[in-house]
Amino acid sequence: MQTRKRCLSFLLCLCLLITCMGHATIQALAATVSTGTVHVDDSLRVRQGPGTNYTQIGNLYNGDVVTILEISSDKAWYKISKGTLTGWCSSAYITINATYKTDEKFEAYLTEQGFPEDYKPGLRQIHAQYPNWIFKAEHLSMTWATAWAAESKVGRNTIQLPESWKSMEYGAYDWTSGEYVEFDTGGWDAAHPNLIAYYMDPRNFLNSTYLFQFEKLSYSNTQTVAGIQAILPSALDKHAADLFKASKEANVSAYFLATRMTQEGSQNNGLGTGTYPGYEGYYNFFHIGAYADDGRTAVHNGAIYAKNNGWNTPYKCLLGSAKYIGKSYINLGQDTLYYQKYNVVNTTSGLYAHQYMTNTRAAADEAAIRRQSASAEQLASNLTFAIPVYKSMPATVAALPSKTGNNDNFLDSITVSGHKLTPTFDRYTMAYSLHVGSDVAAVNVSAKLHNANAKLTGVGTVKLNHGVNTVKLTATATSGLTRTYTITITRDGAPSGTAPTITGKVHSVADVVTKVEPETSVNKFITNLAVTNGTAKVFAADGKQKTSGNIATGDILRLYNGTTLHASYPVVIYGDSNGDGKINSQDLRKAQRHILNVQSIDSYFLTAADVNKDGKLNSQDLRQVQRHVLGITATLQ
Repeated sequence: MQTRKRCLSFLLCLCLLITCMGHATIQALAATVSTGTVHVDDSLRVRQGPGTNYTQIGNLYNGDVVTILEISSDKAWYKISKGTLTGWCSSAYITINATYKTDEKFEAYLTEQGFPEDYKPGLRQIHAQYPNWIFKAEHLSMTWATAWAAESKVGRNTIQLPESWKSMEYGAYDWTSGEYVEFDTGGWDAAHPNLIAYYMDPRNFLNSTYLFQFEKLSYSNTQTVAGIQAILPSALDKHAADLFKASKEANVSAYFLATRMTQEGSQNNGLGTGTYPGYEGYYNFFHIGAYADDGRTAVHNGAIYAKNNGWNTPYKCLLGSAKYIGKSYINLGQDTLYYQKYNVVNTTSGLYAHQYMTNTRAAADEAAIRRQSASAEQLASNLTFAIPVYKSMPATVAALPSKTGNNDNFLDSITVSGHKLTPTFDRYTMAYSLHVGSDVAAVNVSAKLHNANAKLTGVGTVKLNHGVNTVKLTATATSGLTRTYTITITRDGAPSGTAPTITGKVHSVADVVTKVEPETSVNKFITNLAVTNGTAKVFAADGKQKTSGNIATGDILRLYNGTTLHASYPVVIYGDSNGDGKINSQDLRKAQRHILNVQSIDSYFLTAADVNKDGKLNSQDLRQVQRHVLGITATLQ
């Protein structure tokens, strides 16, 4: 997070610029600025002097408010104080808390753009500091919940550290080996949905540093070779002129390309120096095509991509990469760092999937590199920022997850003494149900944590009322993240009052309800029962009442007289072994996996899979289901 070196020519140009502008600009800024707010993910180093060569004397953290005592001549460093700590910090991570005097024209502009109210405080602060910057509200077609769910698909977003930012959802963690599933070489594992929410939420980045992830990325004739060199690390400086030429031809921002090159760090793995073993002389500064696949590392595949595209000189690579990024992303609407990380705009290539990188924090990190290297002249210009606004955004801004512990809040088992849960326990299944007779006044609930250091509440002896009882087992991971497993226990009603009676002849009601045709609606099912002296209600396995949709294997029929529950019956639809109320190829696959010992099914779902009712699940049952799916057999009920 510290300032990268700037070449001598750039410093001379900057000094001349400052001289031309006059010292009054800096003096006036120093005179009016009193405080600033720190914006970092982890910590910001405080040094003895204005440069990375000075000794670190302390740290600042996100949200810290500091007093700004002095500003370096290039504005890259602030001398700050907070409590007893006084020293120098990179200015890229401190937003000046400029005094915002109500600007009616600017306020009207924000309203005209349609910025939500919780966007405006950050934009006002930036406007007070950089009045020439232009903010465009880009109203997206999808809701926040839809986009977040899509981006949370395991493997779509990755992170290296810390462990508390990693997902343990299905497909992200190997429970047999005890290792995270690596989605890219170097320990890039699936990011936790809460981390994705933080980096997706634009409201977290409305400050003068991270706003650069929303900067428009088309070519600008105001950009210079010196400005490119200010961004690039020393090892890549020699390519600045070629990069400038390539960016102009491809109509892509040179500063963006320099930022992306810096973020990718190809000078460290041979792709930026043309020295990858076996592919000497080939370059891939942007790691295009560099992802682990077919037993090869990401870097190896990046070298293959470079060779296949004939990138045997730095310029060929720079021009080819610039054109590729322009054609595949910028020209298709992904014209900000944010949109290249989170594709919520490019429907042509496919929303969410067509993304330049998987690194969850890449857009924010690249924004910091861009801001850190921007000259005073650039910051004073009319920069344009396209800021996304989702439909139905949550009232609370997404918070950055804990950086300590891990997210293992899973159970290995749940046991209710003397009784069997429906469905069979699975650590990724959160809802279960259980039916007991009226004489069962209490049950003992126990569970086993996967992580012995996690905490568990809700176990022990549970007294049961007649009717529906809800038991919640809450596991808290060492990171503080919670997960709740719910057991809905239905106890038959006390033997009082007139019991409801089923008079309908369509369905068979004994220990379970059968003779229910697939895709029977809940309303039709209840009508067919023709209950007298009471009412019938249907509940799903998670305990929630179903008032619409289709009846399915695993649903529970409950009969009431008033508010008193008199009886409860599970539903079995023969052939519907996955519990969706239909009979199709998915049921065939589920039964087949059971027969092959790949994934077992039991309880009422196993009963449903045994369509010939001989007490065994085998190939004969599969053939009968297949004949039904093909329309040869009319019914399995």
